[in-house]
Amino acid sequence: MKDFFVTETLVKLMCCFVPTKRWRARIRYRLVVNPRLQYQLLKEGFTLNDGVMTTPQGVRIDVSDTADCPLYLVREVFVKSEYNLDIGRESVLIDIGMNRAAVSLRFATNENIKSVYAFEPFRPTFESAKRNLELNAQLSEKIHTFNVGLGRKETTLEVPYQSAGTGRMSTTHDVLKGQENVNKETVVIKDAAKEIAAILRENKNRYIIVKCDCEGAEFEIFDRLDEQGLVGRIDVVIMEYHFEPPDRLVEILTRAGFAVQRKIASRRAKTGYIYAVRMAAR
Repeated sequence: MKDFFVTETLVKLMCCFVPTKRWRARIRYRLVVNPRLQYQLLKEGFTLNDGVMTTPQGVRIDVSDTADCPLYLVREVFVKSEYNLDIGRESVLIDIGMNRAAVSLRFATNENIKSVYAFEPFRPTFESAKRNLELNAQLSEKIHTFNVGLGRKETTLEVPYQSAGTGRMSTTHDVLKGQENVNKETVVIKDAAKEIAAILRENKNRYIIVKCDCEGAEFEIFDRLDEQGLVGRIDVVIMEYHFEPPDRLVEILTRAGFAVQRKIASRRAKTGYIYAVRMAAR
């Protein structure tokens, strides 16, 4: 750890001569944060070989593209407790905002997860997810992927995209306004109610778990599910909310019979987590 302290001190001094905040952050991540995260994960029992990190659960994740800070994703999904569920009955996961498929793969390691339905609207991110699925051939047999987003209605959008920040891309908010190295991506949005209803019909006798991390689209998705009376057919919700207070989401869930816990990540940025378990009978 002494070496990390020395390196961080030197990097801070070097960054005094870098005028752009974004480049200072990138330098600090590559020279300080990434090595420290890698060190911490290796101490936790992870292994690293040729840019692929293997978790203690046996999941293999491509972490070679350091520009996108993939070790943050690995730590959040496989070390922190946000997605740790003990599941004792046959269930399916609906993964809204698949990103690089880390959560889908994490859940697929559980023998009681029989299927995963994963939605990711951005084509470059979807291709990164496919790479991770190919690294986990046995687990990926459970995972059905869809290169579409979910929303209130079917539409096609042209939205900003940045490969160095796949986890914060949004189909509802311009999160990249004024930034450099921004491309445009055409994304297809499907009616959330129609897509979820089809999954529910296929899995009538299984418990339904929804993980939702879609950078603002969660509000219109759950509004639409509420309109069609589908929220009460879900059993567990693990959600990140963004850009707005979560009151509307909490009200939808509690009205549908859920016990809800909210966890604030940032009051200023209006981000946080919602954990909900349905208490009322269907």
